Amino acid sequence: MGRFMEGVLGADKYRQYLEHLAKTHPDAEPMSEREFWIDYTNWQEHNPQGRCC
Repeated sequence: MGRFMEGVLGADKYRQYLEHLAKTHPDAEPMSEREFWIDYTNWQEHNPQGRCC
């Protein structure tokens, strides 16, 4: 999948998280991809924003 489509679909969020963490908290242990998506889904459920589905 191309980077454009990943951005449109949100599939690049984990990569963005890793890049952000490396820049802002280089000593922190990153969440696994599975942990990230669970945390992100939980956050979305508690902080609803405009989305199509």
